[in-house]
Amino acid sequence: MQTNPPFASPQQVRQVLVEHYRDAIDAGMAAVHVDMDQEIDQEIRERIAVLMLDEAVNDLPAVPYIAVWEGGADEIAHAYMSPKIESLCGYTPQELVSIGYINIVGGDILSFYHDEDKVEEKIDPLADAQKRRILGFMDNRHWEGCYKVNCKDGSFAWVIDRAAITRFRNTKRDSVLCLSGGILMESTELLEKREGQRS
Repeated sequence: MQTNPPFASPQQVRQVLVEHYRDAIDAGMAAVHVDMDQEIDQEIRERIAVLMLDEAVNDLPAVPYIAVWEGGADEIAHAYMSPKIESLCGYTPQELVSIGYINIVGGDILSFYHDEDKVEEKIDPLADAQKRRILGFMDNRHWEGCYKVNCKDGSFAWVIDRAAITRFRNTKRDSVLCLSGGILMESTELLEKREGQRS
């Protein structure tokens, strides 16, 4: 006689979910090779958790991500890239970690800032910067870019990339750490139509 396994209690379900979220967040943070203050690390982890929960509840027609880099550095790491990226370009988030998202960006990035003041905010001494960061952000810039990505099947897609860039004073390296939380929106048909009208 076959018996059904007992149903998991709500507490057990919550525990399993917490473990899965923790594993996913740890995997994302492993891609960020920057020694950073604990408060910044915690801020990034909390933002990833919020994005993952939001995606679990809402089916938005966009690909959310969180990218991290040091001011002045070329290397950008994605601490979180939505699994929806696969439907946009054919690559999974795990594949993009090894390939590097920047390496599938084709051609120039047409971009602009929406912020009024582009002067870097200086906060000194560093102890004041720590207090300021705990209370809030150093700066918030709204960036928008438009560019092509090379898809896995050899085709390309136009994307609009909209993000808010937050900067933190990272006392561990005496540097500025940039955190970009944004969305990618596939817009090939719209942009190709616009390009056709110009020519």
